[in-house]
Amino acid sequence: MKKSTSQHRIYKITVEDESHLTEVLTIRTTRVRIAALILTWVVVTLAVSGMLIAFTPLRTLLPGYMKESQRSATEDGLLRLDSLMQAYEENEQFIRNFMTVTDTERTPGDSARVEIVSRELASDSLSTASALEQKFVSSMEERERFNISVLAPLAADGVSFSPITTEGVFTSASRTQTVGEVILSPDESVHSVADGTVIAIYKSGAEKGYVLTVQHGRGFVTSYGSTGTPLVGMGDIVNAGQTLALAPSPDKHGARKISVRMWHNGMALVPYDYLDNTSHRHSSLGESFEAPRGK
Repeated sequence: MKKSTSQHRIYKITVEDESHLTEVLTIRTTRVRIAALILTWVVVTLAVSGMLIAFTPLRTLLPGYMKESQRSATEDGLLRLDSLMQAYEENEQFIRNFMTVTDTERTPGDSARVEIVSRELASDSLSTASALEQKFVSSMEERERFNISVLAPLAADGVSFSPITTEGVFTSASRTQTVGEVILSPDESVHSVADGTVIAIYKSGAEKGYVLTVQHGRGFVTSYGSTGTPLVGMGDIVNAGQTLALAPSPDKHGARKISVRMWHNGMALVPYDYLDNTSHRHSSLGESFEAPRGK
C-alpha cells in the first residue's frame, strides 16, 4: 500500500500476481470514499435484517416473541377474563343490593339505593329471530291471550271480589292497563279484594309508600302499592273487605292514590275488569283530580 504526499491523501490498493509479475487489481480511494462505503454496507445490512425479521419466520426466534398459537391463546384468555370480571361485578352488585333491601337496621323512612349494572349490546350484535323462534313467540302470545280472556274469567267465577275502597275510583287512563290507579277519599282505607294470605309487606321508595301482596285462591294474586301504614302482618289470613292499610298521604294535587296489580297463575290481568265498583253509580272523585290535567 502506497500513500501519496499530495494535499488530499489517496490510498492505492494493488493486487499482484507474483508468479507472472503482473498487477491483477488496482484500487485508488480516499478516506471519504472509504467512510461512504462502510456507511452503505451498514445501511444495506440493517435493511436486509429488518426485512428478514418482518417477513420471514425468523422473527419467532427473537427473545420474548410469542408464537402464533400462544398469542391466540393469550387473546382468548384476556377476553374470557374480561367476561368473568363483568359477571363478577354484576354478582357483587346483586349481593350488595340484596343486603341493602334486607337490612333490618334501616329506618322506615329510608329507601334502598339499588344500583344496576347494565350491559349494552350493539344494535347489530343480535341476529334476527328465526322462523322457529317467531312461531314459539306467537304461540306463547296466543296462549297468554287465551289465559287472560278465557281461563282467568272462568277462575274468577269461583272468587268473590270486593271493592278496594267504598268510594274509590279507577282513573280513566288506567282502566285498560295492568297497573290500575285508584283515587281514594280522605277518610277511606285500603281493603282486601278477596280472602287470602298476606305474602309480602315492604316499603318502596319507587312507590312512595308501602307495598302489600296477598295470595288468593284459584291462582289469583293482588298487590297494592303506595299505601299508607299497613294494619296487617306478614302471613296474616285476611278476608274480603278487611282493612289492609291506611290511605296514603295526598300528593301535590291533593289526591290520595294507590296502585293495584293482579295476576292469575302468573299472567298479568287488568284490575279494572275485576275490581271496578262504579258501574252501578256515578262518582266525581276521579274527575275532580283528572280535570286539571286535561283528562
